[in-house]
Amino acid sequence: MAGLIAVCALGLVLSFAVGYVWTSRPPGSGTTAAVRLRTAREQLDRTLGPAGSFVVFLGAGTFLVTAVCLPLGELSQRLLKAHDVPMFDLVQRTMRPGAWTDAMEFLTQSGNVWQTRYAGLAGAVVLTLVAVRTRRRPWVPALLIGTIILVERFQQSALAALVDRGHPPTTLGTYPSGGCARLISIYGVIVLIALSYLRAGPRARAVVWGAFAAFAFWEGYTRWYLSKHWVTDVYGGWIYGYLLLAVAVFAGRSLLAEPGEREPSADSGADGGHEPVRAASGG
Repeated sequence: MAGLIAVCALGLVLSFAVGYVWTSRPPGSGTTAAVRLRTAREQLDRTLGPAGSFVVFLGAGTFLVTAVCLPLGELSQRLLKAHDVPMFDLVQRTMRPGAWTDAMEFLTQSGNVWQTRYAGLAGAVVLTLVAVRTRRRPWVPALLIGTIILVERFQQSALAALVDRGHPPTTLGTYPSGGCARLISIYGVIVLIALSYLRAGPRARAVVWGAFAAFAFWEGYTRWYLSKHWVTDVYGGWIYGYLLLAVAVFAGRSLLAEPGEREPSADSGADGGHEPVRAASGG
């Protein structure tokens, strides 16, 4: 039991560190492909407007996420006997009823379907009020949050049906972990919008995203610890959730810009110092 608690503590520390370091990268750091994507986004913004650009990039990004996660699901099936079953047996041998297990039962609910939807609704309402107060586009929070809720719901269900890998003997949880995917994508978009509207500084953004990464690890840990999923389902949920969040970050970049604010030139290799996008791209 002490070993499982130690794994959780180590994972939380490492997740925070990775999230903090990743989102502390200098503005504009990225590959040539990233610069080209920013250029394409600028062009679509001018042609279709921010909303049209968002729809195009969201659709393309969703397709790419599926293309990545489907083969990962097939790989997870091949790891069942070599990795999933031993990790499942480890938990079954060592977990004990008590305060730690009770805490895991409570914390894992943060990724449940209705909890994430209620959080999304509350976030949309509050952030819409903030947008009105700060003279931002008031429809943006509802659009971003509502879209991600819908995309995650149907895409995650489609991945589960297509991979069809089965579930542990204890629950019906399958690939990818919906709890992890919902928590990362939905809460992540809420954090993204809030940091943008509050104009948080680089240090504050790094701390928030580091804490968010630790929170996402904790959700995955609870799903594995409570035997709600095979552990590779959890890996898949993390990967899927972060990929979907990255798509939302990139597609929604122009929607979060203040009215009249121009997209910086991609030729400079910078993202104009707009920390919300840079930070969130690290998940």
